[in-house]
Amino acid sequence: MINVTLESPLVGIAGLGKRELSVDGRSCLLGEIALLDMLTLRGDASDPSFAAAVLSATGLALPVVANTASVGHGRQLFWLGPDEWLLKVSGGAGEAIEAALRAALVGKHFSVVQMGGGSTTLSLQGPASADLLSRGCPLDLHARSFPAGALAQSHISKANVVLYCLEAQTSFEITVRRSFAEYLFKWLCEAGS
Repeated sequence: MINVTLESPLVGIAGLGKRELSVDGRSCLLGEIALLDMLTLRGDASDPSFAAAVLSATGLALPVVANTASVGHGRQLFWLGPDEWLLKVSGGAGEAIEAALRAALVGKHFSVVQMGGGSTTLSLQGPASADLLSRGCPLDLHARSFPAGALAQSHISKANVVLYCLEAQTSFEITVRRSFAEYLFKWLCEAGS
């Protein structure tokens, strides 16, 4: 029997914890929301029965407007494209959600794929958050352009990310591929030193 241990892609950074960073005298905290289960979902958003099935299986309304999200019940469903979404749930819940989606979508054209540990999510909170991200991200992160609930696929430095705004200019979640997680974490630390 093989024992499997789940580890964050940032396990190699000694004393990870939250890091206090600073930009122009203002601070923010960088941390990781480790070991979330993530699934990609594809299907026909214009099919009301597809949307109803997703709602029944996840408890979240299917976001059909570009760069929006449905959030609740400890879950997040992000719009990634006209027929593609990213579902993030607490660790360990992914298999049950996947099974519920597959059962609810029987007979429909769809795809549900668990991403496993292929990505992780960083959290950035505090008054300097938007300014720190702006040092490597081309998006306008001012509240007028990127308010609470805004979502975008972009990059920070060289890392492709899904950026979600929890609170305008001060609280963000950054979902990044496992292979870029340590690079991005270290880059943010350096940019905020």
